This record gives sequence, structure tokens and C-alpha cells, in this order.
Amino acid sequence: MVFGEHQSTINENMPLRSLLYAGRAYEQIIPLRDRYKKRRLDLPKPEFYTFYNGREEYPKEKILKLSDAFIGKDIVPSLELCVRVININPSKEHEILDRCPILKQYGQFNDLIRQYQDTGDRKAYEHAIKDCINQGILSDYLKRKGSEVFSMLIAEYDYDMDIEVQREEAYEEGEKIGYANGEKATLIKQVKIKLAKGKPVTVIAEELEESVDIIQALIDDEELQPSA
Repeated sequence: MVFGEHQSTINENMPLRSLLYAGRAYEQIIPLRDRYKKRRLDLPKPEFYTFYNGREEYPKEKILKLSDAFIGKDIVPSLELCVRVININPSKEHEILDRCPILKQYGQFNDLIRQYQDTGDRKAYEHAIKDCINQGILSDYLKRKGSEVFSMLIAEYDYDMDIEVQREEAYEEGEKIGYANGEKATLIKQVKIKLAKGKPVTVIAEELEESVDIIQALIDDEELQPSA
């Protein structure tokens, strides 16, 4: 049995999820009465794969082990399950992409979508689908199912939410690296000025094109607290 799953976000819990998938599969294929037989049953050998194509940096390939999640690590685990995570982003050039053209083209399709999204294109999906058809990337499928693919993607995508999340992630990442470019210091200065004018958080967030949560977090920070 081959268990495969696609992830656009990093998920270190795939071994646990795969364990649950396998358990349910074996329950379905092994009759209840057979489980009580004296003779050992022959079971189909499982293999577990996760195909990753998210934006966050991730190795070309990685093995995730269920035992890594166990609290007690000083003994040999009695249960183990390994998931092979394969990064199918075109930039990683994994060998599997040469053996599986469809998987390779799927990665290229997602790459095109991101390129358009990064430019702020509100019609990123529509343009990516047209480009793929013209370039022969999943062209047969997209010609037949293009409108369905577009409807499915657009239903799950909120442009404004995407921009907000990207800003929040950039803010969090900026905190980790110490805001080397001074973005945080500039934002703090702007917030201080607007607070001094008596503007509420919602207005400040709107004027600075930031989320209310980010502005409130800055206000709650010691750097913006009134001096004793």
C-alpha cells in the first residue's frame, strides 16, 4: 500500500497522520475474524510519502520518523513509522520530477501562480492557467478542467487575507532577525506619532496598511509604553 499526501505547508506530524491512515486501511482490508487466527497474516507492505511544494524553505528530501515525537527518547521505540517527504518545488530539481512529468508540471503550475501573486496580481490563477496552457504545462487537463480548477482555487483564495498574512509573517520574521533594515523602528515611530494625536488602533492600522493585531502588539510592547 502506498500512502501519499500533498502539503503546501510544512507539517512535522505526517508520521502520526500516516499511522492513523494505515490503521484505518488495515481495518478495512483484514476481516475481523482473521485477526484472531493463530497463523500469522500476510499484510501488504506500506510506504508513506508526502509531496511538499510550499513557499517556506525545506530540504530536497527528508525522512520524518514517528519516534521523533515520542516523549521518552532514551529507549529503543517499540513502534516506528517513516514518511519520505519530497520537495517538488522546481527549484529543488528532485529526481522524481524527471520520472513523473505530471508531478513536475504540477510544480511548475504552482510556481507560476506564486510568481503572479508576488507581483500583486489579483488574477494570478487565471493568468497562470493561461500561461500553462500556452506553454504545454498540464495543458490537456487545464483545457478540459480549467474553469473548474480556477473556481476551486479562487474559492479558497482571499487576496486581502493573503496580503495580510504575508505582512504578519514578514513582521514575525523581522523580529527574529532583529529588523536589520529598520522596518520595525520606522513602524514604531509612525505609531507613536499617531498615538500622540489620539488616533485609535483601527485608524492607525488602516493608515499604515497593517493589521490591527500587529499595531496592537507594538502598542503593548514596552517600547511604546508611557515612561514612568
